Amino acid sequence: MATIKINFVKQLDGYTFSLLPSMRDYIKKTFPDSHPANNIFIGYDIKSDFEIFVGKLENYIFPVLLGKDNQNDLKKIDEIEYVNSQTGEKYNVNPSSVYS
Repeated sequence: MATIKINFVKQLDGYTFSLLPSMRDYIKKTFPDSHPANNIFIGYDIKSDFEIFVGKLENYIFPVLLGKDNQNDLKKIDEIEYVNSQTGEKYNVNPSSVYS
């Protein structure tokens, strides 16, 4: 399966994570029962608290954004690539390592 690309933008009060329309269409075709979101906003305070108590936020954003929380389906995704829309910086998350 292809890499799922998630765009993010750092704003004054938090982060916005989003999918391009073509990526949402790909997800819907790949997982017909999914309900991908257009975008998700996370405030800095929520991100900070979440990471203190639960773990790295990015490992939990992609199931919500993809509209897919079935672990067996998420393990079929090879890689999630987060792309900073402002700087072009990229980093990857391996979904299967999150749910191992």
